Amino acid sequence: MKLKLSAKINILIVCAVILTGIIVGSLAIEATTNSFDDFTRDLWQYRISTQSKYYLDYYTSNGYSWEGVENAAANQQAYNNQSAQRFMDITSIGVILTDTEGEILVHPEKGMVGGHISQNLLPYGNALKLGDDKVVGYIFPDAYFNSRFWYLEQSFSHRVLVAIIRGIVLTSIFAMLLGVAISKMIVTPLKELISAISQMSKGDFNEQLPVYSDDELGELSRSFNTMAEEIDNETTIRQQMFADISHELKTPLTVLATKLETSLERNKPLDTVDVAALYDEVIRLKSMVGEMQDLSRLEAKQTVLNKTLVDFKTFFSEFLVLIEAEAEDRKIDFQVNIAPAVAYCYADPYRLKQIVLNLVNNALRYTPEGGKVELKVESDENNFIIMVKDNGMGISPEDLPYIFQRFYRAEKSRERSRGGSGLGLAITKGFVEAHGGTISVESALGKGSTFVVKLPLYREEDE
Repeated sequence: MKLKLSAKINILIVCAVILTGIIVGSLAIEATTNSFDDFTRDLWQYRISTQSKYYLDYYTSNGYSWEGVENAAANQQAYNNQSAQRFMDITSIGVILTDTEGEILVHPEKGMVGGHISQNLLPYGNALKLGDDKVVGYIFPDAYFNSRFWYLEQSFSHRVLVAIIRGIVLTSIFAMLLGVAISKMIVTPLKELISAISQMSKGDFNEQLPVYSDDELGELSRSFNTMAEEIDNETTIRQQMFADISHELKTPLTVLATKLETSLERNKPLDTVDVAALYDEVIRLKSMVGEMQDLSRLEAKQTVLNKTLVDFKTFFSEFLVLIEAEAEDRKIDFQVNIAPAVAYCYADPYRLKQIVLNLVNNALRYTPEGGKVELKVESDENNFIIMVKDNGMGISPEDLPYIFQRFYRAEKSRERSRGGSGLGLAITKGFVEAHGGTISVESALGKGSTFVVKLPLYREEDE
């Protein structure tokens, strides 16, 4: 039989209540029994002490004889008319008086007078002594020889047990009601989570769970909502990626197919211009495939960095000319500012070049004619800092959190005309983190963007 979670919770709560009741009840009965035993023992001791004094006084005043003691016992209540003494009489705790031979002189049951108590039992009684040595008799509480106090004890324990059982039953009923409420609080969010997961398995990532509380269940609902939102965004990005990649691949392939088809139909070799155009398209395809391979390796943690000591002034001189030419063609003011005290960087020169080119080309792509792009290189105590700043179109606050995600396009309707596959910033972030660095961006629409890369400074132990 398969039990639901709510039933399991109720069973556990009720079992816990019953177990607690049994433990507490057992301890209560034990404590009650011990207390009752202590009470009766104190009561007996008080009674025996009082009666011992009474009968010793009688013995000495009667010429050191027990003659007539049975009649004197009937008037013992008048001996000490105190409230405690009255209480002793009300409880009907009598005493048994014997002489030194064990003959019963006084007994609550008249028929027992004249009988004998075994000599073996006499030491268990309270000896009546004259002075320190002479024993003249023994007193026993009659509870040793009848069941009155045993019955009272059992009756009292039974009442306590009945009260405990009633308490357990009432508490169990309350616990069941409480368990229903608690299980509902726990199970309801879980049922909604199961339903949402089922919807997600069918491809619906728009399901959002209500958050009922700030505890772990509430945190679970919030985490699921965040996960669903991220998966939905990822799915949208992937769908957009397939559309973009297919478009990007279609254009150069169409150019290649058209040129080659025309050459075949006319049975005419391609001229230099056509070959150059085809070569450009092949390079474009190669670049796209290379970017996808780079991203795949980064995500699989398979990128191998060939680190070496990089002198940035020499490093930039190798490719700044190409960047300046690109900026000049776009009529953009490109400025380079390398601080004189910039330290060496321990990095992979090829990947570092990709980082810089991706950021600068991205800035040039989104900066209009007459705009400005600045490449700034500096260092602080711990980091080597590369900053690329432009005054282009900027990035909206909605797009900013996703700008480094693969295939994400902030300007989806205009991206293709500007070039790029949507992989550049994701690859850049991957290479930066592979070097143990960080990358961040600040941007506002209409005011431009600033990308900041921080790489660890060179230390001898890095080699």
